[in-house]
Amino acid sequence: MSDDANETVAVLNTGSVVGIVVCFVLAAAALFALPTLQRYGVGFTVAFWSVSAVELLTALGIIYFILNLHEERG
Repeated sequence: MSDDANETVAVLNTGSVVGIVVCFVLAAAALFALPTLQRYGVGFTVAFWSVSAVELLTALGIIYFILNLHEERG
């Protein structure tokens, strides 16, 4: 390691970590939403595609937060 003042350091972005956790919890909760939605009278097709949309959005959110997990400071 050098003592160069222009050296960049990768720092963990805590906002991204929180975003990953929130998306993961939301995706896990959505797995149980299908029977819950059907219990409230929503048809299977509507409930299935609603849960699928939530799962897709959480997957995209996790990908976004993983790509922004580290910040470079220098």
